[in-house]
Amino acid sequence: MPEEIKQRCSCAHCRLNGLTGPVMLITVGVLFMVGEYTRFGFGDLWPVLLIVAGIIAVAQAFASRQGHTGS
Repeated sequence: MPEEIKQRCSCAHCRLNGLTGPVMLITVGVLFMVGEYTRFGFGDLWPVLLIVAGIIAVAQAFASRQGHTGS
């Protein structure tokens, strides 16, 4: 039985999807750092997480799926 070789998709949509987690983690870190060095706390800045998630979602929606591999 031939073994199926799985390839990673390199379309723009999938690349953006792969960046979602790291970008959100970096955003959380930046928000905590800003909370340490300014008068704004994380409680004041948490909506930035929603804005970043929305920007990523819009970018994924407009990203090309040309060359997409997978189901």
